[in-house]
Amino acid sequence: MRWAGVSDVSVREQVVKSAIKAAVGGVLLTILAGAAHAEPVTFFGYILNASISGQYAPSYEGGKHYTGFPGGSVAITKPWEFDAFSAPDDAASFGLINTKHFQFGAALSVRENRGNDDELQGMRSIGWAFQGGGFMNIWPTRYMRIHVEGLKGLTAESGIVVNSGIDFVAHPKKWNLSVGPRYSWGDDHFNGTYFGVTQAEAVASPFITNPFHARAGSHFAGVEAMAEYKWQPRWRLTLNANYNRLLGDDANSPLVRQIGTPNQFGVGAGLRFMLQD
Repeated sequence: MRWAGVSDVSVREQVVKSAIKAAVGGVLLTILAGAAHAEPVTFFGYILNASISGQYAPSYEGGKHYTGFPGGSVAITKPWEFDAFSAPDDAASFGLINTKHFQFGAALSVRENRGNDDELQGMRSIGWAFQGGGFMNIWPTRYMRIHVEGLKGLTAESGIVVNSGIDFVAHPKKWNLSVGPRYSWGDDHFNGTYFGVTQAEAVASPFITNPFHARAGSHFAGVEAMAEYKWQPRWRLTLNANYNRLLGDDANSPLVRQIGTPNQFGVGAGLRFMLQD
């Protein structure tokens, strides 16, 4: 990694991030220690199921340096839907329509914050971005899912991103296996927030010399694979890997072309479970 001086602010940010990671680990250990014989939490016939995971991926989207960080999601479903397929990159969801071949509902996602240290010196910081919207699943067969979700930034950014994918799914014995292509599109606000460079940022950056306007268009195309093992009746172990290739203006941004890379890889492992009393 190329260093160009680290400010006190960035040191404090690293301390805070380390503390958050430690807290997440402590919470997970507490959950595991007390949940062996607990009953699932139910609300009017629905259950809460959640996932906690660790990911190894680029430190920011478009970056070439990698880091580990915690992740997770929550879903509200009927009890018999606990083993219904969901991909690791799905947004957290609440189903409003659930049939054998079609699901539709609300979706919520969170994008991690982006600092402005190391190669990002001079760039503006971007806070944690909560995104809300909806999702749709279509199952032409039990072995194939078409997934689309549209999300709008509610904090830190106000852009719209549409994520889509096809998953080919198999269920041998205690396993859920899936693999499939991905495609994402972002509007002016979304692409501009994460891949644009203002004149002031270009002047302040020691690495980027020219401003850049990232227009609406393709965000990335890629592939996602997952293996999930049915460890206990209410517990699932998951492994996943993905590759995304940034496209269009996002790939041409100096944040990617000069100091990063359009080729984005990620791996993760996690635990999915029913929330319990």
